[in-house]
Amino acid sequence: MGDFGILFCRPGPGSTMEDDFALEADVVDALDFETHVIDADFVVDGAPEHAVARLPLDAGALLYRGPILSAEEYEALSDALAERGATLVTEPSAYEHALYVPEHHEDIADLSAPTRWTYGEDIDEAWEAAKELGDGPWLLKDHVKSAKEHWLEACFVAAGATRREFGEVAEALLGYRGERFERGFVIRGFLELAASSVRTQERRIPDEHRLFFWEGELIAHAPYHPIGAPLTNTAPFHILGGRIHSPFFTADVAFLLDGGWVVVEINDGGVSALPEDLHPRHLYERIRG
Repeated sequence: MGDFGILFCRPGPGSTMEDDFALEADVVDALDFETHVIDADFVVDGAPEHAVARLPLDAGALLYRGPILSAEEYEALSDALAERGATLVTEPSAYEHALYVPEHHEDIADLSAPTRWTYGEDIDEAWEAAKELGDGPWLLKDHVKSAKEHWLEACFVAAGATRREFGEVAEALLGYRGERFERGFVIRGFLELAASSVRTQERRIPDEHRLFFWEGELIAHAPYHPIGAPLTNTAPFHILGGRIHSPFFTADVAFLLDGGWVVVEINDGGVSALPEDLHPRHLYERIRG
């Protein structure tokens, strides 16, 4: 890939959004990337043209780093940048492919938990889809994101759950995701994962790792939680580089309790947070090549 800059989408003054990119911005500056910053609030509020108004004309190709945007918000940002002679390294179609489960599941179905999905907020339809996977347990999320921080309330559905119990979890998920609920429900069959030595009040933390892929190559990885040992053998995971049709994406993988591994999530690389044990310098040096 030719020269490109980094486009940080960060909250402006007075924003209620969290800024997760301060350290990255400092590192990128030190590595002499061309960097630009836009106001995330303008982007998510439907005014990307205001967000990019101060960018220089003809800024060229830009790699997005910022909060998760809907496919529609990302495409609107792409259009606003095009008006000023700039492009996004990850095109809108590639962004959508990596971010939304129904867009990429077929490409990794053999490496993932059994999965079904619906469109819209109809819980009865989600219940029928879940029963296609058996009697549970199941995990619920929308097409992009879960509410796993509320594990028992809004994510995990126990084996043998009734329609009422399933509905309570689905309603809680809708409540936590609110206006950011994306497109419909995703239901996954629950798999027993190898656990780390740490547990929360609700569950034991799995042995999970985040892998960053750039132009089809695995370039960086670290334990998803700052409690595990880094991978010593990444060879099994290189296959993922050719499965996802995006120049920059992440795969969260976990080891199964009975051996082997599974893809937990795929995400666009531009919106994926760096694990605590992955220093941004290492990632950006590998991206630069």
